[in-house]
Parts: sequence; C-alpha cells; structure tokens
Amino acid sequence: MTNNGVTVRQATIQDIPRLVPVFDCYREHFGQQKNSSAAAKFLFEKFEHRESVIFIAEEQNEIIGFAQLYPTFSSLTLQRVWILNDFFISGQYRQRRIGEQLFSAVKEFSLVTRAKGIELTAQHTNNKAWQFWERQGFILDEEFRSYFLKQ
Repeated sequence: MTNNGVTVRQATIQDIPRLVPVFDCYREHFGQQKNSSAAAKFLFEKFEHRESVIFIAEEQNEIIGFAQLYPTFSSLTLQRVWILNDFFISGQYRQRRIGEQLFSAVKEFSLVTRAKGIELTAQHTNNKAWQFWERQGFILDEEFRSYFLKQ
C-alpha cells in the first residue's frame, strides 16, 4: 500500500538491518538504552520463531515507522486477538498521517486473519496516543482492569 510516497507493507526477515535503527529509536523514546546488536537479535528471533508480525512504513527505501503485533487468544470466544505491542513513527515523519496509513495495514491484517480484534495499551500520560487510538476507533476498556506482575 503506497500513499504520498510512503509504502506500508509486512516486513520480512531481510528488512531487519534497516529496521534495527528505528526500532532502537523507539526503545530509546520509551526510556531504554540503545543496543543495536540486542535489538537485531530480538527482531531476528521474533521472525525466526514466527512470534510476531511486523509492518513497516518506508519512504525512499528508508524505514520510518513500524508496528509489531503479537498473537494471543480468547478462550471464551475461541478467537485470535492481536496485541499491538509496538507502534512508532520516527519524529521527523510525524504529522503526515503515516500512523493512520500504518494502522490501516494492521487493521486489514486483523480482518484477513479473522481475529476477534486488536488490543493495545498506552501510557496514562501519553495523551497524544490516546487521541490517536480513539480516532482509529479504539475504546477505553471500562469492563476489565489490567494488572502486571513485574519480575
């Protein structure tokens, strides 16, 4: 899918070397130290074991954003659910509707794979993320409270 010179497509294992720099920037944006070798190893393992699906946005052969999905399942509804765990557009490319274009590919993939839906979390302090996701049709879950046990 190409729009305004930006192409969005599902990533392949061959994209890892070009994906690592933007993935490392994403991690740094959320307070982690850059570590390109560890990031490359992590991404390779996700591809090698088919543990995630990644979509990339690229302009002139440069990856400028990505979305990473992890599968989970609903035992009650007997359906797959995609967790949109990582979503990032490089800073200089924001405000160009690339996020909407990237999410459109994610949403289409969810439909094609007959998933129950897409789940995501956003930091309580990230108002821009809330607004973006609500514009995409997400609603705040008021039925369930999420917890996390840190190890």
